[in-house]
Amino acid sequence: MTLRRITLAILLVITACLTPPPAHAAGLEGKAILSPGTAGYKCFRIPALVKANDGSLILFAEGRKPTCGDTGTHDVVMTRSTDGGATWSTLQVVHAGVDVTAHNPAPVVDARTGRIVLLTTRQYNTVWAQHSDDSGRHWTSPREITADVKLPSWSGYATGPSHGIQLLRGAHAGRLVVGTHFSTAADGRKGGALVYSDDGGVTWHLGAHDDTADPELRVQELSVFERPDGSLLALARDENGSSTSTVASAVSSDAGETFSRGFQARAAEQSLAVPTVQASTLALRATDQGDRYNRVLLASPTRQGETRENLTIRSTFKGGDEWVDPQGGTVIYGGMASYTDMTLIDDNTVGLAYERAVNWSHGYIWFTKFTEADLGLPDGSTSGVPTTTDASGNQLDGYLRGAPVATAGRFGRALTLDGTDDYVQLPFAENLAVGSGDFTWTGWFNYGASTADQPLMWAYNQGAVYSQLWLRAEPASGRIRALAQSGETAVVVATTKAYNDRTWHHFALRRQGSVFTIYIDGAAAASATGSLGSVSPKRPFQIHLGRRLDGLQHLRGSLDDIRLYDRALTPTEIAAIHTTNSTTPTGLRLRYPF
Repeated sequence: MTLRRITLAILLVITACLTPPPAHAAGLEGKAILSPGTAGYKCFRIPALVKANDGSLILFAEGRKPTCGDTGTHDVVMTRSTDGGATWSTLQVVHAGVDVTAHNPAPVVDARTGRIVLLTTRQYNTVWAQHSDDSGRHWTSPREITADVKLPSWSGYATGPSHGIQLLRGAHAGRLVVGTHFSTAADGRKGGALVYSDDGGVTWHLGAHDDTADPELRVQELSVFERPDGSLLALARDENGSSTSTVASAVSSDAGETFSRGFQARAAEQSLAVPTVQASTLALRATDQGDRYNRVLLASPTRQGETRENLTIRSTFKGGDEWVDPQGGTVIYGGMASYTDMTLIDDNTVGLAYERAVNWSHGYIWFTKFTEADLGLPDGSTSGVPTTTDASGNQLDGYLRGAPVATAGRFGRALTLDGTDDYVQLPFAENLAVGSGDFTWTGWFNYGASTADQPLMWAYNQGAVYSQLWLRAEPASGRIRALAQSGETAVVVATTKAYNDRTWHHFALRRQGSVFTIYIDGAAAASATGSLGSVSPKRPFQIHLGRRLDGLQHLRGSLDDIRLYDRALTPTEIAAIHTTNSTTPTGLRLRYPF
């Protein structure tokens, strides 16, 4: 929010925005929870959403009067749902403005005690805290904490808006962290800050703060999430800085006490291309919490221009260092929409509160739910697709696409692919990203019915300047060829035989430092040297056995006992796998015995 004079033109737009919205359409847009006129409020803005320990959903907002402008006699109000958002309680005032502006609700739940702590602001200046110990039914009176979280040299200040987080990792696990923003009294510089509590919200402290990016980035309205390595990423709105980016981010590596990287608009933030508006984030998946991959969601309008439209959920699988489908994502509502907040309802369901109306982007608060499947799963639709068991213990079962057939293998059973539409799709998992480290892929192949190029394995990406790794049989050229690529730099390794004699042969593709080697039947057949970075930087990625990623090339033949190790196996270990099917080498990340 920006303090501004409410001109006649804006007042006309605000009046138009209060026209009742149409009945919600089928899909993900949900339904109106707070509507203008309820309890005498002109409109409702600035949603914040959390789930209490008892499963209740608590939705906070500003109840604004006498106008819908950013200043006025505003109350912070809340409503509860005990049935997953189907019905909501009567509106309750938790922080009354009483002739001033009470605003910017920023709630955070202490999962250890169940206490819900709410930080709010008055007059874009003073900071207040209160809490509920009964899942939002009753609340303490607001108490001022300004001196604890705001420097004397700051003038303007505001909490949130959107939920805070409780840290899950490291020495400060259990700490509550909330994003805030400020402006300096001397020169009006804008910056972002984190405040934290180590005693469940009883006392609060000012932590990381940074305004050094102004005037390029005039940051405000932070949304914070914790990454698997324990660092915090604070995503912020850029309010009319000189940068072309409308989004910035900063990182704290000490649980919110300082910023190890101040606010910047990197390529990741610039790719988001959102209008100037608050955005909310929510950590959905994390590998250190038992998930196969990391995923954080971002909710914001995506259509650039004078109005805020096309509310979309987008994802990062790299902790905010890269956002997937900057122009895509899942559209929740295509019309005008503005501020948002999200919370996890269960492991697979997200609750979303957002502002919308008809002729402007706010006035009503709507609520909806969606699942990860609604957003698009990294592996695509896998319902009903048969699988092959991962014997590594990492539970990375592969999907059998097409109709591959079990056949006699070199050791036990193998899988025969028809060269048309059969292949094995590996699941997207951080455990399968080899990065810039050593690795060894091993397996058996048997082919010879076609002279076309036939991939044995294709991983991560595809294209002239994309990091990738693949191993392909090229019988017309009389070789087995591998390519390892990082950015625009590639290393190619090729044997001098194609081994297309319709008998079983064993391969191992190994990276050891800068040396890439292909082993065939237990002996080194070709090697090449090149200085490469990560072959798997992109997220999410794909790995296929027996098919190029785009489906234009398929293996017509059989595969058996495909493995991935996270180190360079020794020649002796590779020979032992070839001769005895040895299972003793350490570092196994994946194994498909078929």
